[in-house]
Amino acid sequence: DLQDPAHQQLTSMVRQNAHRLARIVDEILDIARVQEQTPQGQSRAVLLDESARQVCTDWARQNAAEAQLRVQLGAARASVLFEAEHLRRLIVNLLDNALRYASRAVGAIQLITEISASGQVRLSIWSDGQPLEETVQSHLFEPFFSSQSRSSGLGLYICRELCERHGALIGYQRLAHHAIDGNTFFITFRSAGGGAGADPAPVLAGKLSAKLGRGHS
Repeated sequence: DLQDPAHQQLTSMVRQNAHRLARIVDEILDIARVQEQTPQGQSRAVLLDESARQVCTDWARQNAAEAQLRVQLGAARASVLFEAEHLRRLIVNLLDNALRYASRAVGAIQLITEISASGQVRLSIWSDGQPLEETVQSHLFEPFFSSQSRSSGLGLYICRELCERHGALIGYQRLAHHAIDGNTFFITFRSAGGGAGADPAPVLAGKLSAKLGRGHS
């Protein structure tokens, strides 16, 4: 009986799992394309702020998150070594991850670009989600690891792969923003030269400012 509640529930579960498997296949293919198309060391100069602004505008519109997302761009002169489409995928994956765990409050997600005192170019994405357990933190960037059953567990792994391909560093910290604790993922890029910016240092933990600036949409 197609109208039987148990049958409908089973059909819904099958459909959800089929969609999840399709996402996993797509993301595995994305990883393969990254590894095949971008040999390590072959990156292009990209204006970080210009790229981040466009990605955030498109992403916020597509996810009806204009109020949730606040953007502060502080690296206007900085070009980084990456590939434009890979940078877009990196930012989108991190924003998707933030949206999955953030509240619906205004400014619940913050994207910030900055040039540190030492000249390093950084992008960070903060969200007001709950703290991550230490066991979760230690596996964040591993493939197929997720604290949610509906997630493919590949989003952050793809971010790590993209960063490694382009010589950038990615990390996580629990930081406060306007007295609200939240989760921050941050990337330190290689500078493309011809402007501000220095290559990323080997150690990132603790070097990101714990006081993030006020953003604007």
